[in-house]
Order: sequence, then C-alpha cells, then structure tokens
Amino acid sequence: MGWIREVFRHKKANSDKLLSEIQHKFSIFLEILDTNNRILKIIGDMEEKSQGEYLFDINYIITSVQKLRTDVQSLIDKLVLIGGEKYRPLKDRHAAIDAGIQGILHGKRYIQQDDFTVPLQRLTKERALSVGSKIAQLGEIRARLGLPVPGGFAITAWAYKHFVTVNNLQEKIDKSIHSLDIKNYGDLIAKSAQIQDMIRSSTVPEDLVRAITGSFSALQKSSSAPGFALRSSALGEDTLFSFAGQYATFLNVREDEIIDRYRDVLASKFTPKAIYYFLSHAMSEAELAMGVGCMEMIDAAASGVIYTLDPVHPDEDCMLINAINGLGAYLVDGTVTPDVVKVSRKDGSVRESGIAVKTVKLCMRQGGGVQQEQVPASLQRVPSIGETTVQDLRKAGLAIEKHYACPQDIEWALDPDRGLYILQTRPLRVMEVTPVRVPPDVPQSAVLVTGGSTVCPGAGAGTVYHADSPRDLSCIPQGSVLITRSPFPGIVMVINKVCALVTVQGGTASHMATIAREYRIPMLAGVNGALDIPPGTEVTVDATGTTIYSGRHDDLLKARHVAVAVAAQAPVLELIGKVLDNISPLNLLDVTAENFTPRHCTTYHDITRFVHQKAMEEMFTTCSTIGCSDDIGVRLKSSIPMAINIVYIDRNMGTYAGTSEVEEDRIDSAPMQAFWSGVRREGWPSTPRVNLGGLISVVSSQALYTQQNNFLVKSFAILGKEYMLLGLHMGYHFSTVEARRLDCEQEVLLNRRLAADVYLGVIPLVLDAQGRLSVGGAGEIVDWLVQMRRLPAQRMLDHLIRSGSVRQAEIRRLARRLARFYATAAAHAITPEAYRQCLAQRVEDNLRELASPEFGLARDVPAGLARFQLGFLETHASLFDDRVRQGRQDRL
Repeated sequence: MGWIREVFRHKKANSDKLLSEIQHKFSIFLEILDTNNRILKIIGDMEEKSQGEYLFDINYIITSVQKLRTDVQSLIDKLVLIGGEKYRPLKDRHAAIDAGIQGILHGKRYIQQDDFTVPLQRLTKERALSVGSKIAQLGEIRARLGLPVPGGFAITAWAYKHFVTVNNLQEKIDKSIHSLDIKNYGDLIAKSAQIQDMIRSSTVPEDLVRAITGSFSALQKSSSAPGFALRSSALGEDTLFSFAGQYATFLNVREDEIIDRYRDVLASKFTPKAIYYFLSHAMSEAELAMGVGCMEMIDAAASGVIYTLDPVHPDEDCMLINAINGLGAYLVDGTVTPDVVKVSRKDGSVRESGIAVKTVKLCMRQGGGVQQEQVPASLQRVPSIGETTVQDLRKAGLAIEKHYACPQDIEWALDPDRGLYILQTRPLRVMEVTPVRVPPDVPQSAVLVTGGSTVCPGAGAGTVYHADSPRDLSCIPQGSVLITRSPFPGIVMVINKVCALVTVQGGTASHMATIAREYRIPMLAGVNGALDIPPGTEVTVDATGTTIYSGRHDDLLKARHVAVAVAAQAPVLELIGKVLDNISPLNLLDVTAENFTPRHCTTYHDITRFVHQKAMEEMFTTCSTIGCSDDIGVRLKSSIPMAINIVYIDRNMGTYAGTSEVEEDRIDSAPMQAFWSGVRREGWPSTPRVNLGGLISVVSSQALYTQQNNFLVKSFAILGKEYMLLGLHMGYHFSTVEARRLDCEQEVLLNRRLAADVYLGVIPLVLDAQGRLSVGGAGEIVDWLVQMRRLPAQRMLDHLIRSGSVRQAEIRRLARRLARFYATAAAHAITPEAYRQCLAQRVEDNLRELASPEFGLARDVPAGLARFQLGFLETHASLFDDRVRQGRQDRL
C-alpha cells in the first residue's frame, strides 16, 4: 500500500505547487490593478492640467511622463509574467510611443552636418535646429515680413559640435554635469568653472577659424555698421524656454577678438545660472548645441522691449513699450528703470505713460567694447521715444505677433537717425488674470513700502535677504524674500529658495522679469526704499497690490494664491497637449474587435487598456483550471443546487485540511458573502414563472429550464478577503454586479477625457442590514454608480449667460477642451443625410430651449440664429457630408 500513499503524496505536492503558482500570479494581478489605477489617475490629472485652469510647469510634465513610462513598462512586464511571451511585442510599442513623447519633450535635436557659417539672408525659422531660434527668427522677420533687421551671419550648431568633437569635450562635460547637485550652490559654482575652463583652454579648429573669420571679413566689407556683436543662439533658446539672460553677448567686438569671443559665448552655456536653468527644466545638455549670431551693431539712440500684450493684464488689450536711452543691455539686465508706455492695440491711443529718471546710458566705445555715460540732468526726465516711434513700434509688434500667431517679446533699437531695427523676438509668457477674493484688510501700520511695478502677480511671505551680486547668494535661506538693487540674471540659481523677489531698479521687461514669470515667483520691480527693510525682517510681499507688509499675513497669501493662471498662449500648454496626444486617446474600445492587439496600441492609454483586459482573461483562464480541480479547494455546502469549488487565493489551504466542505455562513470573503446572500434571499426556482424577479429576472430564458443535473456542472469561486472571481457553469448567463462596476468604470474612463474634474470615479450602492439603501458604507453591494462633481449653480453656463459674465477666456478654454475631445473621439457611424437631419433637429431643440422665459431673450434673437444655422446647413450641405465621409463628425 506504500505506492498508494506515494501517489497521493505526489498528487498533494503537485496541488500545493499549483496553488502556490496561482497565488503568486494573483499577487501580480493585484499589482496590475493598482498600477492600472495609478496610470489612469496620472492621465486624468494631466488632462485636467491641459485645460489651462491650473498652474504647472515643464517639470510637472516631465515628472508625470516619467511616472507613466515606468508604470506602463511595469504593466507590460507583469502581464508577460502571468501570460507569457506572446505579450512581449507590447515592449516594442511602449518604446515607440516613448520615443515619440521624448521627441516632443526634448526635441531630440540630432545635429545634422551643415556649413560652419550661414549668412542671415539665407535664414528663416525652418533653420532653427541648425542655427538656433534667436538668429533664425531674425532671418524670418527680414525675409517674410520685410522689417528692418541688422545684417549678419550665423555660426551653426554643427560648428559647435565640431569644436566639441575635435577637443574631446563631450564625455568630460557629461561626467561633470551628471555628478552635479544643482541644489548645492558650491558644487554648481565649482563644476561651472571647471567646464568653462575646459572650453576656454580648447583650440578652435583651423577650418572653423577660417570659416568664421572669412564670414566676418565679408560682413565688414558689405556693412557700414560702426561695430559688430556676438550673440548666443542656442538650440532651444527663445522657444518654449526663454533662457533669458542666461548666455553671453559681446558688444562692439573687434576683428582680432572674434575667435576668443566666440569661444567665450560657447563657454557661457555652462555658467552657473545657465546650468541651473537647463537642469531645473530637465533638459539634456547635449541637445542644447550653441549656435552664435554675429550681427551688425546699432549705435542706439534709444532701445527697448515691446510686449505685444501686457503679460500681467492681458484683458486690457494693450501693448507695453519699454524704452531707455542708449544700448538695450541696461534695460534687460535691470541697471536702468525704463520709460513705460501702455498703448491700445486697437487704435494706438496711449493709455498710460510713465517716464523714469534715466541718469546713465550704455554706449559704444571708440576702438571696441562699450562704456557707461552720464545723461545730462536736463535730459534725465525726457521721454526716450516720441509719439511717432510709439506708433511705429505698435505696428511692427502687431505684424510680428500676427505672423507667429501668439504674443511676442520683442527687442528693438533706434539708430542715430531714429530708424527702427528689430533685434530679437520670442514667445511672450502671458498671465491670465482670474477673479480672486477681495484681499483682507491689512492694518495700515503694517505697510512698510508701496509702489513699483508688478512683474509677476501673487504674494509671498518670508524673511528678507539682501543681495547685490551672485557672490551674495550662496547662503540664502529657503523661503526668503530676496531684495536686490538690480535684477541680475544670476538670481535664477537660487530661484527654488525664493518666495518673492523685489528690486529697486529695473522694470517689467528685464531678463529676470521673464524668468520670474516662467517660475511664477511673485515679483515687484522699481520699488524705492525696499533696501531700507533690514535683513531678517519677516514680511509679506503683495506683488499684485504693489505693497510690502511687515509680518506674515496668511489671509492675504490665500487671497492672492489663485490670482493668476497660465493663459492659453503659454507654450507649456501647447507642449502638454502634444504630449497627451501620445498618452490619453483610447483607440482600443472593443475587446472583440480585430484591432484589439498589441500592434494597434498607439498610446499609453491603449497599452493600459489592453493589459488590463488581457490580465483579467489570463487570470480567469488560470483560475478556471485550478478552481475546477477536485484536488484543490473545498466544496461550498449549500441548499442551492450548484457544485461550487472554493479556493482561497490569499491564504494556505492547509487551514481547511481534513474537511471537504465549508458552510455558507463561514465564507471568509466580503464580496462572496454579499453575492451569496443575495442568491439565498432570492432563492432558486423549481418551476417556470412568467414574471421572474430579482436575480433570475436577468437569466437567459432559453437556457434556464433544463434538467437539474445540468446545474451540477463544476463551478468555482476564487476568493480573497476583498476579492472574488466567480465562474458559474449554469447553462445560461446573467448580468453581475461586477459587470455593472466595469461598465461604470468604462464610462468614467471615457468621459474623463472631456471632463477629468467632473467624473470622479465609481461608488457602490449598498443595502444595509435594515434594508436601507445608501451610497457607499457597509452592507451588501447591490449596484455601482458613477460619482460626479456637481458644478456650483453660479458656474453653470446658463447662469453665466443670463448674468452676462461669460468671459472670453472661459469660452477659449471650453473650445479647446471640446476640440481636443472630438479630435480624438472615434467617428460615429452615420450617413451624411442622417447627420444633417440630426444637426437640424438640434437647432430646433435649441430654439425651443432658448425660447424659455427663464433666459429672458427677445423671441427674434434665437429665431434669427436658428434661421441662419438652418440656412447654412442647407447651403453648405456638401461641407457636412465631407465631414462624415472623412470620419470627422461628432457623435450625435
């Protein structure tokens, strides 16, 4: 009889091994579910941010993408573990999608071979990846807008790559950058000096020297300019990222200095402030090849910056013109506070004009370089530009804005004859002012300083720290209010430690002002008396209200906290939209469709949906195998005529050794208890009934009434304390609570694409012991519901229309959201004729709705609108028919 015992021992060992394997798979399956939910939450949050109603920056996008990349890769790995190698092609799809996203985020600027130098007249914006955006846009303005631009040539990114390659610098640079801690100020300074020394001590290749000096000589011969400037034009500069003031510019360069100054511009790519900037924006140094522009100098009588839209108050529809005497360097570095003219974009009328006291100016020096000169006392309060120049600048600014289809930040100069030249243009980061609570009253006795100009709205509170130069920044405490005489660009190195910034000199058009708006640091400029506030004093800076208070005022901070949001024009919104095109659209909607395969996964959302579905199928198949085995599990003892084998997935089945059955009231699984109590309460019919109720009402009528022994086909329940996978072989099917839950989850998943902040999730409908229904809580789950956020009545569209408070910004946000949703929605199957009929019916429905007295509209208003819409629909029927044929119609 020993061989019998051996057979049973071997059989038990196999059963234990099989159970262990399925328990391991189950733990992986639960991890898949958790990861799936985490991915959907990230996608929903990114979709919500993309609507332009929340503040976020490039770091948020990069961090979110990194989390998604990791989690989606983890999903695939886990599916391979429980389902096998047939799912490995998902890795290739993941890699392809990721490559597309990274290309959008970082541009993946593969530097192609090019000439070392290119004349300005051969440049347009299409050459931005060759010469950098700054110099490429000047070529664009000259060639396609015909606006005056100084002559010059570009030294290409290919020239930079050649310099780095010949001197074997890239590996050394990478080593220094990768070991750098940008939060360690000392490390930042040391690594910067090390890299810059390497570049300055390297030899410019002879072929590159010949190209640069040859182009410079040719420019000199063809030009009557008094001098020339070398300006940075790095790849990525003046695009989504401004790099304002981070790189070097050299003015009035002599011919014998050109090569040394070129090398200095390359080295400026690695100043502490520049390193901090590109690393804090998670950019790859190797992709930021340094192009350089050699340009004719304008011996400027006046110069300045045009903001084609007021970046702080865009609703006023005004242009801001900042102007100073002499060269513009003193404006952008904050040395001189400029004259500021606010002019109507529409009619050119001057709305405001602030004339600053301008005691000094920067001028070209005979023999090279520049020098500071005193402005005579009689001229210090004289406007630097007149009315004619204001109108010329307005026209040029609007022309450039129209060409680029977004607000622009434009540098300009007037030659000694007052002729206008455009020196630079880049996208302007505009802040969209939103309604805020009325700020609380702060005692007048708390006011320390008032005045200045709002550079970036908001409020910050902390202790005062004074700095005059980058040398003073090494010991700045976290959360400081930084007060400086001028807004030197090196402040960017400690921008993560600053809660507010105040300068005595400068205005809203300095390089630091641009950086403050990028990082959204509340900032005031031109605040007289700010340096009189002692270091260490706790203050609250109300940048919106141009006031500095003693002490901390939390109510004021809260009131100003939501003062601004990034406007639709902000490049970061465009970026997140492009990234989401590779992440959020869901194309795999039907699990039975032929295209439900790894090859057709084109977004992260597709992969997530595919893995979730296949993981459930794999677990069901595996659990079916183990659940129907007589060697594993225990039988459910019940009066209901179903043979159900129970296997506990989260515990050792040895607990049930010596028994073959488990009583109904000892089912240690919350979902199974809830389900089985419902089965017992409804009972099991012995004869057919015409009107079946409860559970049996959803049973397929054709298969229900068969011989009782048909119900004895093996069924199984794979259970955990909070999990149930039930396979009932009953000869029919019925709708389960779990199926209802999946339907609700799918509804939430799809609708979050349109309204991520409205569709919150799913929640159970519960029946308690007293027979009362409640949403959520303890008891038996009888249904699942979609949980939605109710919008406040005053924010509903009909209320806003009646109150006349619908703003253009809200309309733009709604249009963007609907456009993105319908652009990615699957086409609805409908004939062109039926589509037009549905549209006509919608017009009629809207007419009836708008005729309601609650809207208070004159009858002819909606009727006239309806006549126009129906007429357009009839006259342009072919346009709508084409939409249907192209699959671009909305779902009706």
